[in-house]
Amino acid sequence: MRNILSLSLLICTILVSCKSQDVSQKSSSKAETSLIGNKWVLTKLNGDIVNLTSDELQQPFIKLSEKDHGVGGNGGCNSFGGSYTLTDQQSISFSQMMSTMRYCDDHGIEGVFMGNLQKASTFVIVNNELTLKDENGYVLATFETESSKL
Repeated sequence: MRNILSLSLLICTILVSCKSQDVSQKSSSKAETSLIGNKWVLTKLNGDIVNLTSDELQQPFIKLSEKDHGVGGNGGCNSFGGSYTLTDQQSISFSQMMSTMRYCDDHGIEGVFMGNLQKASTFVIVNNELTLKDENGYVLATFETESSKL
């Protein structure tokens, strides 16, 4: 009888600890869920507000896909695509990036934007604002969801 009671207590303890781990995994993936599937429109690049003066330029944006871990978007002039990797709660990296090669006079915004995506190592989402940072914590780019810009 004593062994059955001890075994029951052990099983209850294991079940409770498994349930609490499950809750923490769901909360950590919540940031990923809001990151993935939304169109993130660039608002700041290296801390400076992005103001496009040319009518031929599009507001730069990124969109991450869960299905194939693909990223796509527009750098202001050219469309681009590639892959992303999320290694833990807030670590991100972009790879295999490629873009169209249309000529636009974007004053270098697109080149800096694409370079900053390659440098990104962490992200944080606060109040529908996505911030990408490099390995030293320097803010590379800030985005808002398309719906929050309306």
